[in-house]
Amino acid sequence: MKARKSGAIAIFIGVVLIVIFVVGLVCLRNPSAFRAKYLYDYALEQFCAFCVNWWLPAGVIGIPLFLVSLILSLVRESKEKEQ
Repeated sequence: MKARKSGAIAIFIGVVLIVIFVVGLVCLRNPSAFRAKYLYDYALEQFCAFCVNWWLPAGVIGIPLFLVSLILSLVRESKEKEQ
């Protein structure tokens, strides 16, 4: 049971880092992508600024972490079904 929880946590962290990577990349290439025309949202601006600053490390860590955790989880589940 503990192995499943740690695998789920690693997958969740990987997904969060991938979201930061994607949002940072989109905000970097198109700064007005998440902005409304007549509305200013300070929290959204700060989140985009955070993602722009950390998109590359988040992608470098998040994508492999997600893929490895997912593969390990699928292999572990496959072994459990065989037994």
